[in-house]
Parts: sequence; structure tokens; C-alpha cells
Amino acid sequence: MKKQQGMTLISLAIVGTLIAACLVVGLKLVPVFSEYFAVQKAFNKVVATVDPAAPPSNFRTAFARFTEVDAIRSVDPQTVVVDKNNGKVSLQVSYRREVPLVANVGLYLDFDVSSN
Repeated sequence: MKKQQGMTLISLAIVGTLIAACLVVGLKLVPVFSEYFAVQKAFNKVVATVDPAAPPSNFRTAFARFTEVDAIRSVDPQTVVVDKNNGKVSLQVSYRREVPLVANVGLYLDFDVSSN
């Protein structure tokens, strides 16, 4: 008699559950990382468009406009640090996002974004 090969129903259920769990986590993380890249893109656009001699409030106001357009909810424009060195301007912000998964289980993601 030939030896049987393949997955049992229980192993198929376990593998399916693991794949579904990974898919759920991945789908919940997509908007978070999308927002991170939107913040980074907004910083680069603000630095490119605002006059480097302008006061920091102009940079924050320009970033606030981008937060409305790109639906950036995690970063308050007032928390953006504007650093001017040798005529170059850089923007920097650190923020945390909580992604709830199931019941009281979630993920905390810390982001540190700066312009080029």
C-alpha cells in the first residue's frame, strides 16, 4: 500500500488561519504607512516651496494645508520642529500610531519623519 501524502484538514485550517491573520494585520498597517509616506512627501514639498528666510510659522502653515489635502490625522502641525542651518531648512516630527487588532491587542508604531 502506498503511503498517503498531503495536508490534513486540521493543518489546512491552521495554515488558513495564519494566512488570514497575516492578511488582517497587513491590511490594518497599509493606511498607517501610507500616512507616513504622505507626511514625508509633504515635508519635502514644504521645504521646496516655502522661502528659507521665512519664519517657522510659515512652514507649519504650509504643512497644515498639506495635512488637510492628504488627510494626515496623526501629526499636529504645531509639533513640527523647524530647523534652519546654513540657509537650509529641515522639518522633523516624531509621532506614534496605535493600530488596534483584536479586543485589547494592538500594535504601537513610532515614526520619526524628517525632510531631506
